[in-house]
Amino acid sequence: MTHSAYSDCEVLDFPGAITLRILLSGDQTGGALEVFEDIVQPGIGPGRHIHHHQDETFFFLEGEFEFEIAGERSRVAPGDVAFIPRSTEHAFKNVGASPGRLRYVFSPAYRMESMFRALHASLQDGALDADAMARIASQHGQEFTGPPL
Repeated sequence: MTHSAYSDCEVLDFPGAITLRILLSGDQTGGALEVFEDIVQPGIGPGRHIHHHQDETFFFLEGEFEFEIAGERSRVAPGDVAFIPRSTEHAFKNVGASPGRLRYVFSPAYRMESMFRALHASLQDGALDADAMARIASQHGQEFTGPPL
């Protein structure tokens, strides 16, 4: 059994954008999956991107989000779930007036937590721009494919 206390989770803060919690790491699950939670500020979401090595499942918990999977957009509400098969372009955006919260699972884990840590470290060094994001993503089997929603 693997247990992770919410209060003890590693937190990566991207000020004014997203606060990311690592709820379960790939190391904790033997590489089977990773679980993350984001608190997303209004108007914020990642650029369109692809995960080449894992599927992703989103659980929308709080707030108002727009979601795009393979070019199809929809609004999602708290309680909604979205599944994105590997190699499928997708993105989301908090379209509400207050912070939103979502959880997501990558399976298998691959190297997502190390990618998020590398992005956060680059931000702390003052070097996180679009080129750095693309380079870091590529090093971790991910691809940024377009602008945010």
